[in-house]
Amino acid sequence: MKIIAIIFSILLFFSHVSNALSISSGETAPPFTLSSSEGKTLSLSNYKGKVTVIIFWRTDQKRSLLALQDAQNILGNLKGKDVSVISVIGEKETMDEAKKILADNTMDFPLLIDSDRQLYGEYGIRVFPTTMVIDKEGLLVDSIPSHPASYRLKLNGYIKKALGEIDEAGLESMLHPQKEVTDGDMLEATRLYNLSLKFVEMRMYDQAIESAANSIKAKPDMAKSHILIGYLYMEVDEADKALAAFDKALELSPESHDAQTGRGSALLMKGDVDSAIKILDKAALANPYPQKTYYELGKAYEIRGDKDKAVEMYKKAFSKIVKKHILPSSLSRCQ
Repeated sequence: MKIIAIIFSILLFFSHVSNALSISSGETAPPFTLSSSEGKTLSLSNYKGKVTVIIFWRTDQKRSLLALQDAQNILGNLKGKDVSVISVIGEKETMDEAKKILADNTMDFPLLIDSDRQLYGEYGIRVFPTTMVIDKEGLLVDSIPSHPASYRLKLNGYIKKALGEIDEAGLESMLHPQKEVTDGDMLEATRLYNLSLKFVEMRMYDQAIESAANSIKAKPDMAKSHILIGYLYMEVDEADKALAAFDKALELSPESHDAQTGRGSALLMKGDVDSAIKILDKAALANPYPQKTYYELGKAYEIRGDKDKAVEMYKKAFSKIVKKHILPSSLSRCQ
């Protein structure tokens, strides 16, 4: 009987993960009115006409924090669009801790408390965190249980669909891309990309830029070519061209840490120190190769005149045992 109970529990768990809500996509999201951590009362109706992301989370979970950070990152790329994020916790006694987590991570999401678990029950929340995207008409677009590796890709796709930027077919293509067929254009683009890297190693930057540009012509949707040419443009002091290249790379690959770091570096080169620090801070948090990012942050804080912070960032860069390169280590062949 114990074995049967264990098996049942496992099956039940996976059932909950695959179906984290009691409402389905396309259904009207149940209305709610909850108190915020600031003592205000907020309702779902306050967000009518906007795309609304609701994140049910817990303060004692790493994956909950990751979901909030990813939402913050995506929201930063959607300025000027009608998208709002609401965070919801169920335990009133964790409110102070939740407020501290949001403040420490510079997140200004409204923090709502569902201490009676009414909202949790109406939506059928079974997994933490659970993220929902609700469109401007109040209909559920889709939900994301837990924090899978595809979280940012899914959240970005669901928001784009809610905004009307892509349809169902576009979303499907975004979430489940076909395996790219190796063709002449792809082979040529890759050859030119690798040739550009060779020129970088020889410090022949004009030839490297030419090869990277030809790689883009051969395969315009290969994000890494745009990233490469962006860093090369910075090396020859072409900040505007670099920024355009990184913006295109982020359009093709929103989760690219290298493109985010490059964009911050280009903004710094243009003298926009505050914007540079903001995007570099975000890039450093999630980047598995943060050496270049920390180095650029050091430069930014040095320009701002914050010597202590600059030294801290430089130390973080040097602690990775990486010298300054014009390319981050995930692009170049340095270790």
